[in-house]
Amino acid sequence: MIKYFSIHNSLNEQIMGKLPQVKEVLHNSHISEEPNFIDKFPFKKIEINPILSNAVLYSKSKQTDLIMTSSLGFSCGSLLISDKLKKIFEQFKCFGVQFFSSYIVHKEKKNYDYWQSHIYDIPYDFIDFRNTDLLLKDRDENRKLIQSYIERVDKEEFLRMLENMKYPKMLYLKNISFTEQMNLDYFFLRNFEDASLGIASENLKNEIEKQEITGIEFKPIELSMNDWLDSNGVTEKI
Repeated sequence: MIKYFSIHNSLNEQIMGKLPQVKEVLHNSHISEEPNFIDKFPFKKIEINPILSNAVLYSKSKQTDLIMTSSLGFSCGSLLISDKLKKIFEQFKCFGVQFFSSYIVHKEKKNYDYWQSHIYDIPYDFIDFRNTDLLLKDRDENRKLIQSYIERVDKEEFLRMLENMKYPKMLYLKNISFTEQMNLDYFFLRNFEDASLGIASENLKNEIEKQEITGIEFKPIELSMNDWLDSNGVTEKI
């Protein structure tokens, strides 16, 4: 069975140069009014050249292969990656992702060897829903978080539940089980915690590490973020 890992930005300041890595984001239009702004296409395939935003790095930041971004223009699983990392992705079986040419700004110079990804599809057909846990999160009258596992359902019922669910209720996939047909190397899952930058197969992870790609870490999807980031946890051991 294929092992999978969620992708994360490195938190090692020696690798990143500075944390946070990005000083500001340049928006090249009035994004609220621009219909071609990339954020206007959530989980839809883009058939045009969308309007992108561009990351400006702190002078002390390093130009890593995966840039740490968190802003409008970089949502829904978007990656800002070097040309070197994009070429690795192209060698593997990636699902529901597009790449658009972009650039970063560092020390007042533009580097055009970067790409921004866009997620347009989710591989729900590869999830074995009958063997995957569903966690429902809600808030009580005092806004206190309450959560509980609910009865497992099939894919169609899961998607219906998502469509009809309203905030503050939120449904999450936990302890994911994949079908025997699962053969993807990179994909994105909505409603799966701790994987906001997508999920990579062990084969893809190994190639990325072999190529000494910078700015990236991999967490086994079965581990919680608490276990991963604990001072005595897996990250520190690695």
